Amino acid sequence: MNENYLIIGGDQYISQKEISKIKEKFLSSGEEDLNYSVHGPGDIENAMDSLGTMPFLAERRVVVLKEAEDFSDESMATILAYLEKPLKTSVLVLVGGASFKKTKECRKLSSLVNVISAESPSPLTIKNWIRAFFKKEKVEISPAAVDLIAELKGTDTPGVKMELEKLIAFSNGKKIEVEDVESLVGRSVTETVFKLVDAINARDSKWAFRILNDLTDQKKEPPEIIGYIGWYMRIMQRIKLLMTKKSSPDKIASELPYSPAYTRRLVSQSEKYSVKRIEHWIKLLLEADRDIKTGGKQPKLALEMLLVNFLKN
Repeated sequence: MNENYLIIGGDQYISQKEISKIKEKFLSSGEEDLNYSVHGPGDIENAMDSLGTMPFLAERRVVVLKEAEDFSDESMATILAYLEKPLKTSVLVLVGGASFKKTKECRKLSSLVNVISAESPSPLTIKNWIRAFFKKEKVEISPAAVDLIAELKGTDTPGVKMELEKLIAFSNGKKIEVEDVESLVGRSVTETVFKLVDAINARDSKWAFRILNDLTDQKKEPPEIIGYIGWYMRIMQRIKLLMTKKSSPDKIASELPYSPAYTRRLVSQSEKYSVKRIEHWIKLLLEADRDIKTGGKQPKLALEMLLVNFLKN
């Protein structure tokens, strides 16, 4: 039975979770200290020594090799040669990012190991995960609240998990509504997004980049910030659609899962955008998101270029 693995994808949270599952499968807590090691691309010699060493008071030794995309050709050849005749007493776990998936080395490895995906989950998967979490905790959550969490946190899996735990602690067993999510997850960030788009609309690049730096200082990652702006622009798009149907202010308010006062503010914001401009912004957001997920651009660069493009248009 093949007991070597390749974990591949851009979601570090899922990657680490899969590593933990493999470690727990083969090692008890008492066996871990002397039979588990993690190595990087420049540590292939020690990694191979670990693989060739008999486990101590355990049936298996687990060796993790991270950042497979950065291995030299020589190191990869060494790994492939080992996997042709792997030791039954060792478990090799290779971890590669999204860019590694397209390489010929990945294709060769895939025939020799068990491949585990660590791709970022889809928005639908995130929403199903949120619903399942609250069902397990026996706490109700409204569909609109689920949608808002997914909009605000995107596919930031550790961020989603942290916010769900915060909401459970806050709920005291009561149903979670949109207002609760706004209060605990999105309100302060939403205010910052409002300021950011105001700076963009004013063509004030200095102000816009200062706000972006503030978000970074708050430990907000580029995909998360893109998700916030995307949430905002999709609300603008929805309001514009309702306005083209000549919906009354009350009708618009009833269609949005927000309080009347908050809806009035969003409607006022929407007056700054034409339908064409909203569509252009959403296109830029999708391109930046794709560049990050495919490794086409470094996340920070993709976000900064997105902001520059917003300021130009």
